[in-house]
Amino acid sequence: MNIKTIVILIVLALIFTVIFFYFYNQPSEIKSVQLTQDISNTTEDIKLFNDRFKEIFIIIKLSKIKKDENIKILWYKKTDSKLLLIQDNVIKNINDGSGYLKLSLINKNGKYDSGDYLVNVYLNGKKENSREFTIN
Repeated sequence: MNIKTIVILIVLALIFTVIFFYFYNQPSEIKSVQLTQDISNTTEDIKLFNDRFKEIFIIIKLSKIKKDENIKILWYKKTDSKLLLIQDNVIKNINDGSGYLKLSLINKNGKYDSGDYLVNVYLNGKKENSREFTIN
């Protein structure tokens, strides 16, 4: 191997190293949050549900999530003057990557209670998004 080939290999290794660290060090983020009745629909965002819906899903689009980062979803029912926590989901990520996280609001006896609701989404303890919705 001549000196020119070695220099070219070193330069290529440095370029790949810089590219790797640039992409790996991009911040994790929640790109979008939506509520839907169809777990396969990643574009629908519903704010008004009726109590006949079989399930209500939250679909969270994640970007560049790192291993061991936490996603927390808190579901509240609004009462007269306060929020009543009705469901608490905590997910600890096990792989680096991007994609969709899909969860459902648990119903009682196959039915949801009527009322106003709020869902908050956190990434590593920081609130990233909120959605309000109504079930009638």
